[in-house]
Amino acid sequence: MENLIVAINAVLPMFLMICVGCIARWRHIISDDAVRQANALCFKAFMSLLLFYNVYSSDLKASFNGKLVCYCIVGILLEFLLGLPLILWVEKSPPARGVMLQAFFRTNFVLLGLPITESIFGRDSVGEIALLSGFFIPMINVLSVVALEIFRGGRPDLRKIAKGVVTNPLVLGALTGVLFALLGIRLPHVAESAVSSIAGATTPMALVLLGASLDFSKFKNSIKDAAICVLERLVVSPALFIGLAVLLGFRGVALGGVMIAFAAPVAVASFTMAVQMDGDADLAGQIVLLTTGLSCFTLFGWILLLKTLGLF
Repeated sequence: MENLIVAINAVLPMFLMICVGCIARWRHIISDDAVRQANALCFKAFMSLLLFYNVYSSDLKASFNGKLVCYCIVGILLEFLLGLPLILWVEKSPPARGVMLQAFFRTNFVLLGLPITESIFGRDSVGEIALLSGFFIPMINVLSVVALEIFRGGRPDLRKIAKGVVTNPLVLGALTGVLFALLGIRLPHVAESAVSSIAGATTPMALVLLGASLDFSKFKNSIKDAAICVLERLVVSPALFIGLAVLLGFRGVALGGVMIAFAAPVAVASFTMAVQMDGDADLAGQIVLLTTGLSCFTLFGWILLLKTLGLF
């Protein structure tokens, strides 16, 4: 029961904020144009500052687990490389392909990593997970840009992909955070307070905008693609990478980091990025919504299993 409460407390608030956005759309409180403009603001400013602050406020010299960092980076890269031929086989639409490929490896680690770790292992254990995010979040964002740019217009353009990567606000935010943390650069108190406040507002804003952007009438058009991504994200990928991590000797907080990295739902940022980069936004929103809801049960199952086996 305790583990179920942990999972519900991590996921249910997200659903409630999405519902606020759905109600705003249903009641015509916000227009479609306003939602598009707000999504642009969230993507280009709020989310980049969130990533910057998460890395900037971490102690990169403490709680470093090189084995965990390398494992997660290699695992995410494998998800990208193995998912690409599968998606090319099952889906013909370029905008949908980019969204599906992104869903295969982009988990909601930023929003769920620290809360779940603290709930299971205590506040003193979050440093290792915060540090992990500083290393592989830039990689996730680079791969996300590549995934969407590859299928933007249906024909790969290496120059366009490179430009999209180096100018992406999320990539710039995460890398700037790493740079500040490594060099020990500290923002003035007033600026740090402002950045912290914006970072704290990012998740609610992104979730409400997700709800306001969802068009449920279009869900039936992409149920097959969404089902493939849900199965991969919540069942296949965690079973493969958590199982391998156990065989490699991961235990405790490190194994918890692996679980969150490979079993968490698809990141809300994937929807915002799809909107901004001409991906299939309806499919992206459906995948986020379904994986977020079902992860309440699948995360509970993984936590219960690993605790029962004495691995946490």
